[in-house]
Amino acid sequence: MQRLGSTETSSAVRNITIFFVLLASVATRALARRGGGEWFAAADASGDGSVTKAEFASYRDATFAKLDRNSDGVVSPADFPRLAKRKPEAIARLTQVLGNADSNGDGAISRSEFAQAPPVMFERSDTNRDGRVTKAEYDAARAQMRAAVEQKRN
Repeated sequence: MQRLGSTETSSAVRNITIFFVLLASVATRALARRGGGEWFAAADASGDGSVTKAEFASYRDATFAKLDRNSDGVVSPADFPRLAKRKPEAIARLTQVLGNADSNGDGAISRSEFAQAPPVMFERSDTNRDGRVTKAEYDAARAQMRAAVEQKRN
């Protein structure tokens, strides 16, 4: 296995983060319009107002079926035909990022690859490193991510 340098590792982590943000935005557009509160409530299985890494992993696993829209067992650009038709630049970016997250190089993300991907959004959101993400931490991380995307566009 080839070892990645720090620049390549940073780029791969950034691309994986973008990939999961893109997937989450496509899969949960309605929830995002309402501020993500429903997502957070669904992920907070214990109902204690915070999401643990285990709760995050469980929610992410449950999300896989929603992302695998054509039920072929993988998440790939084929799951987003309307996106491909309406925004070809977005599907091109999704395809590029998919390649970075695809550990076996088959052009798709399997449930196993999805589960093994680093929980980057969770780790970025857990600013106090207590192993839990509060809604406030999540909202702040999401705002930072959006600002970074906007800055890159300009």
